[in-house]
Amino acid sequence: MIFINKIQLVKVHPVKMLMTKESIERALTASLTLMLGLATLDLALYIWAGTAVLTVVAHAMSLWLVLRHRLIFDLVKLLETGALFFDLYLINQYGYAVASPVATLFAIIHISLNKEYHLNKLKSDLDKVLASKQQDVEDDEK
Repeated sequence: MIFINKIQLVKVHPVKMLMTKESIERALTASLTLMLGLATLDLALYIWAGTAVLTVVAHAMSLWLVLRHRLIFDLVKLLETGALFFDLYLINQYGYAVASPVATLFAIIHISLNKEYHLNKLKSDLDKVLASKQQDVEDDEK
């Protein structure tokens, strides 16, 4: 045990959490709501400021997570990644971006129409991420 300023620090091992179907459904709903909000704000930004940046950043973070955890590319990720690269090209050439919010709206519609497939994919992706995090913790302990 380690003491810092008379406070005892205890090493805690992460506990693998079981995700119920309801919690995964809530996570998917929250994610879709967040992306709808970002896409709406981005389209408003495009009207007022001439560019959209929020969904570009969200798609970049999403691509980084997919690559970092070696998750499966599906139609939604392909659409988001294509919009991200197209927006990066537009930003580089013309100084504005607009494809990411539109791609996000199409992705929300696609996910809503294929909810069961995406719930199963989300559960699989969460299991891979949690296993990766568990492996990182075990590697840090060695």
